[in-house]
Amino acid sequence: MLSVGTDIVEVGRIKKSMKNPRFCRRVFGSAENKWFAGKAFPAESAAVAFCAKEAFAKAVGTGFGRFGPCDVQLLHNEKTGRPYISLSGNALRIAGGAHFSVSVAHTKDYASAVVIKEKGPLNPPESEGRKILMSVLKPRAADSNKGDYGRLLCVCGSEGMAGAASMSVSAALRCGTGLVEVALPEAIYPIVASRLAEPVFTILHPKPDGFASAGDIESIRKSLRRASAVLIGCGLGKSTAAQAEVSLVLKESAVPVIVDADGINIVAEHIDLLHECRAPLILTPHPGEMARLLKTSVADVQSNRHETACRFAAEHNAITVLKGAGTLVASPDGRLYRNTTGNPGMAKGGSGDVLAGMAASFAAQGAEPFNAAAGAVYLHGLAGDRCAARFSQTAMLPTEIVGMLPEIFREIGR
Repeated sequence: MLSVGTDIVEVGRIKKSMKNPRFCRRVFGSAENKWFAGKAFPAESAAVAFCAKEAFAKAVGTGFGRFGPCDVQLLHNEKTGRPYISLSGNALRIAGGAHFSVSVAHTKDYASAVVIKEKGPLNPPESEGRKILMSVLKPRAADSNKGDYGRLLCVCGSEGMAGAASMSVSAALRCGTGLVEVALPEAIYPIVASRLAEPVFTILHPKPDGFASAGDIESIRKSLRRASAVLIGCGLGKSTAAQAEVSLVLKESAVPVIVDADGINIVAEHIDLLHECRAPLILTPHPGEMARLLKTSVADVQSNRHETACRFAAEHNAITVLKGAGTLVASPDGRLYRNTTGNPGMAKGGSGDVLAGMAASFAAQGAEPFNAAAGAVYLHGLAGDRCAARFSQTAMLPTEIVGMLPEIFREIGR
């Protein structure tokens, strides 16, 4: 049995509404807004997408009362350009596993869309990001144990920055790491341990003058030998002890190293450390951190994101995750992934810590480093989109991105 929804709208009406940025953020998803920005006639493209949302609402017979406009996005196949409907949040639940086909058209003055609801599974074209994620998330064998899923060492946190350690470690745990070990200062151990029962803790005792003790360095060195990947930098600070820890990890690690936040800031002042790393390396800078790494301005980074990420990756032999709208993952071998998930609600302190923990988790479980980074970026944005649909872009929190992961893993069978 078929159910059909149709809609038509004046392009001029949408063009006028688009002058208010709040309209675009409220009505269109991040992937749609990116699509409009690359079109010669963005108002016509937006009008078509608006019609598709209305037509979907009519096809399922609910109107917009039970889901938000951003729950329905009109996307396009990356190879053919053919449009399709992408659902999330309440719209995905209302769809009930049905398949939807869409046809759109526009003239200079009008746009229209027809959405047909059919019986059968919902099966939109699989995006590059989803394909990478599914290659990373292998089904778990019935006779497996925690040793089969990696051991991640997280050197994170400092006094006043317990939250960064907690969020990165929580994300790593939710992404399936077999064992997570956290090396952190004694001052914040009670805070992190009260939030997370699952990690193993290595307690550090930095000297009063800010230097690392010989015992702390040896403890990290021992933990590093047991790890299958290491994450360093989330909330680490830039103390002398933190600098020694970053140097130790980069020089001595034989397993993939993920460097985030203060780890990047320390590397920016000692860039040669990157060339001393023998292991696969993933850096996750936001534009400000990228500017510090390159000794340039944020404006320069943002105006040349593609070239900047690719050049840095090649020059420093490091997989580079340049965060922001349309996060880029560049590999030294020339591979490039541009993400299509995520939204402005993720622009909050802590979101980067969550992403770093996810990428480190996948690397610890044996995923090829580029796929670990790209899969994490896609999943991070997807969870962020679910959060925006449920809590709004304004109210959503980074911890809720972690909280959305079980729902997504359940849906994809992992």
